[in-house]
Amino acid sequence: MIPYLRVFLIHLWVACIAGAVVVAGLAMEQVSVATFAWAGLIGIVLGVPAALLNWAYLRPNRSREIGWTWKIADWVRAA
Repeated sequence: MIPYLRVFLIHLWVACIAGAVVVAGLAMEQVSVATFAWAGLIGIVLGVPAALLNWAYLRPNRSREIGWTWKIADWVRAA
């Protein structure tokens, strides 16, 4: 089964962070391929963990069932 909520959240977080980085780069007049490459990399590096923690917040019981016992996941679930 495809975890639709997780897939949706990952795409949303990555796109939002990458878009913000592209806007910031273009505002600083960094118009090159590197701006978009860095935006994609930063979007993936920051967006995937943020989306998974957001999912743990939205589905605390399910995240415990699959074995997410990280300290930060417990902190997010307690919020």
